[in-house]
Amino acid sequence: MKIIGFMTGTSLDGIDMAVLETDGEARLSFGPFSEKPMPPEVRAVLEAATKDALGWARGTAEPESFEVARRAIADYHLEALTAFVSENGLNLGDFDALGVHGQTVLHERPRDGVKGRTVQLFDGAWFAEKTGLPVVCDFRRADIEAGGEAAPLAPVYHRALVQAAGLELPVVVVNLGGVANITVVTGDGLTALDTGPASGLMDQWMRQHTGLLFDENGAVAARGSADGHVVADYIRHPYFLQDAPKSLDRYDFTLDPISHLGLEDGMATLLMFTATSLRFEIFKYAQKASAIILCGGGRNNIQLVKVLKQTLSDIAPVRIAEELGWRGGAIEAEAFAYMAARSLKGLPISFPGTTGVKAPLTGGVVYRPDPSLRRSA
Repeated sequence: MKIIGFMTGTSLDGIDMAVLETDGEARLSFGPFSEKPMPPEVRAVLEAATKDALGWARGTAEPESFEVARRAIADYHLEALTAFVSENGLNLGDFDALGVHGQTVLHERPRDGVKGRTVQLFDGAWFAEKTGLPVVCDFRRADIEAGGEAAPLAPVYHRALVQAAGLELPVVVVNLGGVANITVVTGDGLTALDTGPASGLMDQWMRQHTGLLFDENGAVAARGSADGHVVADYIRHPYFLQDAPKSLDRYDFTLDPISHLGLEDGMATLLMFTATSLRFEIFKYAQKASAIILCGGGRNNIQLVKVLKQTLSDIAPVRIAEELGWRGGAIEAEAFAYMAARSLKGLPISFPGTTGVKAPLTGGVVYRPDPSLRRSA
């Protein structure tokens, strides 16, 4: 199957699109990919929906802002797709499906026997009509309804990449998005979990103090000094006492512990918290790894990568995705193309070791257009 995958992360920085030809198993063939920035007006709509989601009580009607955001994110995807196919000389008629993650505005993990909640805003039916292609989205719904964490989901694709590269196992794949998560690929299974913040808190701190969206290359953090006492306080959070699999919302940790610090020291402290929390979980689940591979937007943060190499070097060599020929910025978009193929074939995308479901589970809701709507461009 030839599929375009889409990913918009909680950092709200843009959209990633990638072409993948796959059978949803071992076959992987890569086409063009692109990263496009999110327009400020779309970001503002999504931020409003996210703010409302934080106060949304269970059992009540969803906030009105969700529907506004659902249309805004779908429109944004269509505009991005139109530009993507034009820039790369693609023909939509050559594709079998589109795999769309949607925009996460809420993620609550299961607690005390109560199922979690997770919301990825998108309008799959509308997108299928506009593109004339089957659209697979809402990948997390089946898992959350089955009592799972519904995150992380990319591990099934991380395993495919690791196997295709012929790497010695075990291998740790680290995704550095708004939240950091790891996949531990072993010879007999997968273990996955969110480890703590990656860029999310740092981006919030940067915007609060400067109005800029992120700390380019980690330059601000590099000029600061981390407060070890604050990092230790962060690590005392009950989340770190819980066993994998486990997941986080971007807002499960706040900026309150660093409110007394200045811009540079606060940024250095948040960066060290990211590194320390990653080390804590990797040491717990993958002491014998042959490699730790960094993916996601955070791999472009020079200071973060420098600190991670220092912090993790005694566990395993730290490598950037591109060193293996992987496309580090496209991996999550590729992953949802891959999971779309698996969903269409009824293959599992989540597992007991990745989300805590009792048995491997397929997922992804499929929206099919009227065949007469299928278009060639």
